[in-house]
Amino acid sequence: MNVSLHFIGPPRGVVPIGPNGIHIISTLPLPPLISTLQPSPLSDAETNAAILSYNYTLDHQGLTSNISCIYDTQSPIRFSPVPSNTFLLATNGSCNEIGLVDVPNVLNYWTPDTNQTLTFWACKSLPTGEQDPAYYIYLRGRGMIYEPVIGNITCTVDPIQPAVFPVTYQSSTRVFSTQERISTSAPANTFSNFIDYAIFTLCGALREAQTVSANMIAGSVEGLGSQAMGFGLHEEKERYLLLFQAMIQGILVDQV
Repeated sequence: MNVSLHFIGPPRGVVPIGPNGIHIISTLPLPPLISTLQPSPLSDAETNAAILSYNYTLDHQGLTSNISCIYDTQSPIRFSPVPSNTFLLATNGSCNEIGLVDVPNVLNYWTPDTNQTLTFWACKSLPTGEQDPAYYIYLRGRGMIYEPVIGNITCTVDPIQPAVFPVTYQSSTRVFSTQERISTSAPANTFSNFIDYAIFTLCGALREAQTVSANMIAGSVEGLGSQAMGFGLHEEKERYLLLFQAMIQGILVDQV
């Protein structure tokens, strides 16, 4: 299988098919969607050689999940010292205290205690049997630098749903780009287990991004906002929420 695909912007869970998308080389029966595709004129080498450049747009199924973040006045995240180690901090959270339940495999962990430490936790609402639970991701900055800049952030994650996105391929740059979704499946067609797995991956990425000097993910958000977009670290920090939303959405949806 050829998976050398390049996107400008988020893939949104799309796996492109078509003449420049995924190519299947297999002796097994092909999946129905792929096996029913008609050959494209661009698959003919002689025809393709005579074309200087081209682009095309196909509608593809991807995934979508709305994520909204706010600066909060409180957090379920708690810190405690690690016995006999002044360089580490034990981090945990209590979802029960705020009327929620734990997300599977989001466990207590140790992290370097620095002036730029980003901690996290995740909870979800109690299941009702009628609808998928709402998920909540908590970020908490600790230390002289991250505490005033990041503070307490609460992000609400809606259920992941299938959606249809127009996907354009540009031959001159050999990249795909996705546009805004044109349709979304009914709420009943959500993937109730996907977010559990995706949040577990997100938490692992946030934990591994913490070094003895800074958190690389938080540093990327801060650097993009302050250097590339000209955000101030204090007077305009509300605008950093949009970057955290985009970061979380990219990790949750595009790695499912």
